[in-house]
Amino acid sequence: MTFTILSREDASSERIAEKITQALEKKGLVREDKHPDFIFFVGGDGTFLRAVQDHINVVDRATFVGIHSGSLGFFCEYGHHDVDQLLKDIPSLSSRASTYQLVELYLETTQPKTYYAVNEVRIENPFQTLVTRVLIDDKEVETFRGTGLIVSSTLGSSAYNRSLGGALVDGHIPTLQLTEMAAIQNTVYRSLGSSLVLHPNRVIRLKGDFSSAIFGFDHQLHESSTPITEVRVRLSEKTIKIVHQFKHSYVETIRKTFIQ
Repeated sequence: MTFTILSREDASSERIAEKITQALEKKGLVREDKHPDFIFFVGGDGTFLRAVQDHINVVDRATFVGIHSGSLGFFCEYGHHDVDQLLKDIPSLSSRASTYQLVELYLETTQPKTYYAVNEVRIENPFQTLVTRVLIDDKEVETFRGTGLIVSSTLGSSAYNRSLGGALVDGHIPTLQLTEMAAIQNTVYRSLGSSLVLHPNRVIRLKGDFSSAIFGFDHQLHESSTPITEVRVRLSEKTIKIVHQFKHSYVETIRKTFIQ
């Protein structure tokens, strides 16, 4: 078996990553950074998102395993004191992994672009009001006016989506969720005004003037000088496998993350 490992690049995370690397190599695993069987990440949720984007071309075949050393580790199954247990679990890690679909962002331009996200994609205009028609499965829902829109996965429901007042979705229910950012609501202009939780087979299409809009996918941004004529967001056939929540129930994880 092969592995690679990423850390949050602080001193504590680096020490943990080095300890894990040495222990894995002693167990016979071979370090392979380009096409690994396992991708270990030491840090928190931000480190996980970076690990996914760094290995987006091989996410379908790799298993992600998180070791928490930061302030928030929603995707980390192991704590920094659990390294010995992690090593014992190596033979069964793949069978314990859960599979999740990534969110797919397609930008229609003269050179079409497709990006993938774990948590959400964002369409924002911080300079002027974003005006876009919103269609779901080719049926028009509304014309949105405001700062922007985000489309989150089930995993991303507890991230930026939650800070905007969106719903938390049970981790076992695959969904897309459309949430507004600072929508204009008055007697002239009105939009849905609440998050919309959708069946995983739905396709969200946006049409409008995106000349000064910003497109984000997790922690990264799209940069392009060519005009974008349409945006499509859906759950992708591309998936990730992560050792996640086999020790704790979803309710326990939510309570630990947001209440206690």
